[in-house]
Amino acid sequence: MLHDLALTTPLLILLFAALFTLVVDPFLPPEEGNRRFWGYFGAAASLTSVLAAALLWKFGPHEMQTAPFAYHLSATGYSLFFVALVGLCAALTHLASPRYLVEHGIAYGEFYALLHFATFGMATMISAESLITLFIGLEIMSMSVYVLVAFKRTSAASVEAGLKYFIMGSVASALLLYGTAFLYGLSGGTSFVEIQRALTKPTTGNDDLYLGLAVALTASAFLFKVAAAPLHMWAPDAYEGAPTPITGYMASAVKVAGFAAFLKFLYACLSGPAVDELHTALPKILATVAVLSMTLGNLIALSQRSAKRTLAYSSIAHAGYLLLGCVAWVADPALAGYHQPSGAVPFYLVGYALASLAAFAALASVGKGGEEQTGEVQLVGMGRQYPFAGAVLGLAMISLAGVPPTLGFFGKLQLARDVLAVDDAKYLPHIIILVLNSVVSAYYYLRITVWVYMRPEARQPRQYLTEPSLQWAMGIAAAGLLLIGLLPQRAMNIGQRSVAQIRTGVALQHLKYEFAQQGPQKVAEPVAVAPEAAEAAPGPAPAPAAPVAQGE
Repeated sequence: MLHDLALTTPLLILLFAALFTLVVDPFLPPEEGNRRFWGYFGAAASLTSVLAAALLWKFGPHEMQTAPFAYHLSATGYSLFFVALVGLCAALTHLASPRYLVEHGIAYGEFYALLHFATFGMATMISAESLITLFIGLEIMSMSVYVLVAFKRTSAASVEAGLKYFIMGSVASALLLYGTAFLYGLSGGTSFVEIQRALTKPTTGNDDLYLGLAVALTASAFLFKVAAAPLHMWAPDAYEGAPTPITGYMASAVKVAGFAAFLKFLYACLSGPAVDELHTALPKILATVAVLSMTLGNLIALSQRSAKRTLAYSSIAHAGYLLLGCVAWVADPALAGYHQPSGAVPFYLVGYALASLAAFAALASVGKGGEEQTGEVQLVGMGRQYPFAGAVLGLAMISLAGVPPTLGFFGKLQLARDVLAVDDAKYLPHIIILVLNSVVSAYYYLRITVWVYMRPEARQPRQYLTEPSLQWAMGIAAAGLLLIGLLPQRAMNIGQRSVAQIRTGVALQHLKYEFAQQGPQKVAEPVAVAPEAAEAAPGPAPAPAAPVAQGE
């Protein structure tokens, strides 16, 4: 029990930080300036969580030893990689927030507590090994982010954005619950191990229809959370109305957590002959939605004159790029005809998260007195009046556009290679569309850079926030973009190692037994089966009594 609790240390740090903030904040003096301390505390707690995840990742892989943990949470390299990434996003958001909140009159301790709770929810859904745990983590994250979007209570745009996000997010949660009910009915369990075990057998009768409904409902919920078309309608208003640091948090951490949970759901849950035999293949659906998202997002972004709204539609386009990468994650590599996915999608998410955080931290430095100044007129001359913020914003735009040799370029390159490795003839048209969309996106990304550097300075001088914590947030994000962009192979190797550890030992034990029972026609290579598994009854295999090494 204590061993399993120790493996959840990154999550517990975030939870205790949230509770500590809630308990202590009411006893602080009422002056707004005193709440700025919570930004530094939150950044320190989040970075401690990142350090804990990194240490577990380095000295792992680790396995939960008790059944209640093993079937609901994991500490695999995959989970720890993404927990560390969302923790880093939270730390930079904490650093970018204190002065902004003071200037906008919303410097309350609840803001930082909600940020901790949201990150804890993300870490929970990333580490989830069952649909119940996944739903609990998703709701903790969603409820916290709803409030953070509407945190500027004196702003009609912020309140409206939070209300729209809440209503549409509730629909997405309902879709996930309906899909979970169908999966439970088909498999007799809610853990990923039990569901995948059931889906190793082809469907019969009406099971095909129910499985199709389950996949459609659950996938729709995930597509909403990552703001993919046609379930993207909430994103532009929510991004524009939310406080700027929270917009950066949504564009980075929320998208990272959504895709991390979606990839695990696809690969460790919905992979098997049953899903492969659906009348409408799941890879085709993902590829079609990807093309729709990237095209729609980029075309609408061309007409925007606000940097925040432009980046909102940009996030829809990037969701399309990432969804195309998900095609390589749909089927199990142990089944004939499929390939082990690479670390391209995790690598791309690192670059996109850092670029988004850098961009919105730079935008948060523009303007004082509660005004959002992220339009074309307000950004003109920023590069000369505040060179550091202008340079960070310009670097983020170049990386998001995918201009070589930036991190964004290498991310798109690895993503294309990963998809073409599945079926180069089938997905070559989709990759061509991805390249064309990247060319289109370069126009509006570079247009923001033109506003910052190449337009005549505004007649009215602008005021910029020069808080040290905000500069640290911009500097860390920009340094990450530069360093990883110059040395991308090491980051790719880390992503690949994390992907190789996506399954727990419990899942591997089940799959070895089931594939051995199915016979060689369903298995690409012979799989060794433990003697105890061969003698076991065909019922669910028990949780391992001792840790099982990843990749065995």
